[in-house]
Amino acid sequence: MELIKYLPPYLREYKEPEEIMKAEEPEFSFIREKSSGCINNFFVDTADEEGIKRYEDMLGILSSGDESLDYRRFRLKAKLIVSKINITNILNSIMPKGGWTVKCDCDQCKLEVLLNLKNKNYIDEVYEALDRAVPANLQIECLIFHTTHRALLKYRHSQLKNYRHSEIRDLV
Repeated sequence: MELIKYLPPYLREYKEPEEIMKAEEPEFSFIREKSSGCINNFFVDTADEEGIKRYEDMLGILSSGDESLDYRRFRLKAKLIVSKINITNILNSIMPKGGWTVKCDCDQCKLEVLLNLKNKNYIDEVYEALDRAVPANLQIECLIFHTTHRALLKYRHSQLKNYRHSEIRDLV
């Protein structure tokens, strides 16, 4: 990395700025390497030894010194996949089957859970249960299924007039 190129042309003529830039180049190269390593450590597939160790510490995995980096990556992926199964098991155990859907938007780091609940007070309990199983980088959003206008098109106004708006909205 040649820092001298970043100076305006009139400063390149002097010896002092050139020597200062030469002295700072190793530091900038070091920072560039560390920052690219930091970005790589966000993902299990590209993480280096330090990044894998950090994941293992977060998940409570003890590794011995003779395990390869590939094996440690494999073990981390297996442990993280269990989280998907846990989410399914949690929702199945507290909700009726088919009473929920999950959408994961990995680009936005968002987990959207649509629940078929009549009582909004239950959302907090579902959120707390999921919060323990979902990885910390995912934002959980619990929403209630509501009846859409399209679902009501098959009914006439005379058929719906005996219901309150809240009853129709929550009729899923």
